[in-house]
Amino acid sequence: MAPCAICTGALFPRCTGIVMLAKLRQRGFFSLIVHHSDGPIFACNSMGRPMKLTPIRTLGGGGFGLVDLVRAEDGQTYARKTFNVAQTMPSDLVLNVKKRFAREAKTQSGIRHKNIVPVLHSELSADPPFYLMPAAICSLQDDLDKDKTLGGGWLRAIADIVAGLDELHQMEIYHRDLKPQNVLKYQNTDGSFYYAVSDFGLIAMNESRLSVLTFTGMAKGTDYYTAPEITSDLRKASAQSDIYSLGCIIHEMVGQGPRVPCHEIKEAGDYGAILRTCTRAEVNRRFRSVRSVLDALVSVTTDVPTIVTQKGAEFGNQLASGDPLDEASWRALIDFVEDNADDDDISAVLNQLRLDQIMDLCQRFTTMADELGQRFSNWVRSRSFQFERCDSLANILELFVQHGNLETKAEALMALLDLGTSHNRWYVERKFTELSDKAMDSALARRLSVEFRAAGREVCRMIEHLELSIRFDRSSFHPSLVQTLNEICS
Repeated sequence: MAPCAICTGALFPRCTGIVMLAKLRQRGFFSLIVHHSDGPIFACNSMGRPMKLTPIRTLGGGGFGLVDLVRAEDGQTYARKTFNVAQTMPSDLVLNVKKRFAREAKTQSGIRHKNIVPVLHSELSADPPFYLMPAAICSLQDDLDKDKTLGGGWLRAIADIVAGLDELHQMEIYHRDLKPQNVLKYQNTDGSFYYAVSDFGLIAMNESRLSVLTFTGMAKGTDYYTAPEITSDLRKASAQSDIYSLGCIIHEMVGQGPRVPCHEIKEAGDYGAILRTCTRAEVNRRFRSVRSVLDALVSVTTDVPTIVTQKGAEFGNQLASGDPLDEASWRALIDFVEDNADDDDISAVLNQLRLDQIMDLCQRFTTMADELGQRFSNWVRSRSFQFERCDSLANILELFVQHGNLETKAEALMALLDLGTSHNRWYVERKFTELSDKAMDSALARRLSVEFRAAGREVCRMIEHLELSIRFDRSSFHPSLVQTLNEICS
């Protein structure tokens, strides 16, 4: 067999996504260039010779996909998902679901996010079509079977899932089949672990319709996590249908008893209100975003300083309710924060701020939003936080960047940069880089450049951390920021 044309540098039309594969190789996801010949799956080793990928065992499968573990000759393993019809159906319907399989592969391969499993290579014209992904350590379901709280680290796992879903939802892509089996576990280079979302966009048709609503018949299956509005019509999928599934996963971790599929979760306890708001029968009464779900969980789970003063307690109770504040209440709260900037009560009160409340403030009272945004940004830069809290804070800071004036935007961006690099939280670091890229408003870039200069060599250290942490290239920043960094970091 002839060497792979990619490895030899020749043009080989069936080997697509070369640039993507090269980048993934740099990130450590994929050490082989894979292509499909007229027969088994092959890859090229470093010498350019074909290397066969041998099936090891079946990892799982649904109505239209079979996943198996394959090993290359150098010992590295990958997960291969192959189109497979496990039920009898008309040929025209088989063709339709095969197109859906291809769409899933193309969608997943076009997304670059740590918490979304990458597609390393696909052969969608093969018969049957298939694609390759990095092999996972295990699924979230495997970990939950051993310990439903994941050794106390369940909130970190939820934060990873939220980060992946948030990326999808911003592109108006909805998972439709979120469940613990479709959340996979990987290991960072430093030995720590993280979870990534997989298998979105394709759901088995026979599993998307309910016939018998029983625990025994559906436990751990797709419909055990599916939102009721999409069990009969996938076209009704939305961010809220994924939020329903997320609520079911959270229940697996903190729930107090069994639940009925496709129903609201009603139970007491610290997380009862959150679980019910995730799974409301009325779609418009669920959380507005996955970020809001994480925000609510963090407010319940994270230890915050005790509020000492009566005034601070009043504000804390207002915010903890999650309800919007009126103009007078916002004015009083902001004045309290400004008048007691270094007080411990301020930290406790600011910790209670909810994402939806800040959105409401930004939309209705812009001047006060700027005042609070600047105070909040300075507060974030002066504190250390639990790992899980960082994502929630970053989401609030992003709102101030989106809705504030130039000064507020610049302060919030600096807080994002500081928070991400000081806590080594990739989600936060990526958010800063996305908001500061070449598409950034030029006036804001010039204003942020002023903050860079004020920070001096410290901002150089933070940018260097970004480059190592998330493999970021500073040339991707807005040109004004690039020029400023060149001047102060040379």
